[in-house]
Order: sequence, then structure tokens, then C-alpha cells
Amino acid sequence: MTRKEDILLVEMGGLRLDRFVADKVEGFSRSYLKELIERGCVLVDGVRRQPDYRLQTGELVKLAWPESSWSEQPIAPWILHEDRHLLVLHKPAGLLMHPLGESWVASPKAALTEHEPNLAGLLLAQRPETSRGLERCGLVHRLDRQTSGVLLVAKTPAAQAALHAAFREREVHKVYRAIVLGEMASTTVDAPVGRISGVRRVRVTQWGREAQTLFRAYSPGRGVSLVSAEPKTGRTHQIRAHLAAVGHPVLGDAEWFGLQPRAVLRALGHEPPPRMMLHAWRIRFTHPGTGKAVSYTAPPPKDFRDYWAKVKK
Repeated sequence: MTRKEDILLVEMGGLRLDRFVADKVEGFSRSYLKELIERGCVLVDGVRRQPDYRLQTGELVKLAWPESSWSEQPIAPWILHEDRHLLVLHKPAGLLMHPLGESWVASPKAALTEHEPNLAGLLLAQRPETSRGLERCGLVHRLDRQTSGVLLVAKTPAAQAALHAAFREREVHKVYRAIVLGEMASTTVDAPVGRISGVRRVRVTQWGREAQTLFRAYSPGRGVSLVSAEPKTGRTHQIRAHLAAVGHPVLGDAEWFGLQPRAVLRALGHEPPPRMMLHAWRIRFTHPGTGKAVSYTAPPPKDFRDYWAKVKK
């Protein structure tokens, strides 16, 4: 974002601070601007105030926009394919898809003012001609922060609608690679997943939504396995929850790879993984522009390959 700060004169007192800023600054929701006030980015005559502070005539309101130097991180090296309909990326592990919360949905430019790098903000900075005006900056599906791999981004409203429909109708075929604890055989897990009230973690539960994943044994390691996972449904954290449920949690999974699995890994003589060992390897779907079947593959990144080389037989 090029603008560094806005200085606003209060010509008539009485308004709440958050209402005043929302009236003066275009392109951002009131809820997001309220967050900036609470973060201390807004000062009234040099003093930090609460969102409900009642302004007085003559006061100066200074809004210092958070810097986002990370927006200069080029996405070009991540591009697997691009045409006028869509962008296919190899998302690196550790990159957040979008800011937490929903303020950025109503005010997409808010993604650029976050402290933490996120893909939505990078698209706004480097693909403004396509990401602006599209719902969720063109993001049609998501990968967990620590998951690397192939990711689709729509570039037109028509492509976005077509891809949303394809995901909804289960016409998008995805294959993941995962390094898991134990020597796992090929199997299909058909078990509902969801969140239990009061518990954040997604798990297999009879109160969840139907979920099926086909797992194929790809290669054995020393007490670990490299497997492929083909989700037949698109539930949040489905692959991770299914693997944990059958006793083969993904190595490095913050939710499921706890003290006991880490102790087993140490006993096998293996180092801790550098991150969650889950990678979106391939995606196949009908191209929204040509109507032809297409497939894109993201080779596992170096950290994934190097770790597997250490633990395989």
C-alpha cells in the first residue's frame, strides 16, 4: 500500500471515533477500521483512544497504515500455469491463505495491511487487475498454512463461478502426498469429520459431515510411510483427521502429532520434521475457459524431499 498515513480534521464533534474514521476512509469496513483503532494505529491528537471515544471539534485523527513490506515477495516463481481464466500456483509451506477473521472479505485491501504475509494480499499487490472485484480475491479453495502444493486462483468472475461449482459437485480431483507415522497400508477411510462444540480441532465424530479419503501406500520408511491421499469429499482438515483416526498422524501436524507420536519418532532415531509433512501434489478438473480436462502437478518442495530422504528405508 502506497499511502502511509491519513490525517483527518474533526470539523464537528460528537461522533464515535470508529464511525468518524469509517466515514472518512473509503474501501474498508467499519469493523476492520475498528480493529486498526484497537491495534493502536489510530491516534487522536497523538493519544491512543478506544473505538467508542467521542471526538471533539478541532481534534486531529491520525491513521498510520500498517506497513506490509512482505507484499513485495514475488509470486512469479510459484506460478505453474497462467492464462486469462486462471492462475495455478505452487503455494509454499508457511504461507497463510488470507487474514484470520472476515474483515478482509468485505474490505479486501485490508489483507495488505496485515502484519503477517498472506496470499490474498500478495494477489492484490501483484495481480490487482484480476484479484480486485472478485470474491475472496479469486481464491476458490484453500490449503492449510503449513501445507505446500498446487492451488487454483480464478481470474474472472465466470471462471470463479465455474470452479466453485466444480468443487461443490465434487468434480475436482486432488491428490496429496503425506509422510505419516507407522507403516501404513492402502485403505479407504469413510468416517464423518467435524468439530465438537467447544473444541477447535476437527476430528472424526458421528456428529460430523460425511467424509471419504482413499489412501495408497506409496513407499515405506523406517517406522514411517510416504502415502498418497485422494479426498473424495472436501471437508476441512479431512486428510489429517482421517490419518490420525487410523493411527497414522501426519508428521509435524500441530493438532495430532503430540507428545506420544513425537516420542515414537525419537525412538526410531528420526529428527523432528521441519513442518507438517503434507503436500498438495496434483489437481485435475475441467478448465473453465476451454471445457477440456486439465491436470497440474506441484513437485514436493526441497524440505519435503530432504526429510523423506532421511527417514526412508
